[in-house]
Amino acid sequence: MVSVEVCIGSACYVKGSSQVVQELNQLIAENGWQDKVELKGAFCMKSCQNHLGLGIRVNGKQLTGITMQNAKDVLQKEISALIS
Repeated sequence: MVSVEVCIGSACYVKGSSQVVQELNQLIAENGWQDKVELKGAFCMKSCQNHLGLGIRVNGKQLTGITMQNAKDVLQKEISALIS
C-alpha cells in the first residue's frame, strides 16, 4: 500500500492543497488504485516554511517543488513507480 500524506495546514491550504487532494482522489479513481493508495491529511510539514512547495509525502518521503499546477503529474509518476 502506498501512503500519500497531503498537508492541510492553513498555509498549504491557501496554496492549493485542497485542490491537490481532489485531483489525487480523481487520479486514484481513474487508475483503479483504491486498494493500492491510502490518502491521508496531515498538518504542518514545514514544507512551505522551508520553501519546498506544498507539503506532500509519499511513503514517508518528502516531495519538493510541488505546486498546485504540477502536483497531479508528479504524484502520478511517484505512485506509478511504487505500484509497478
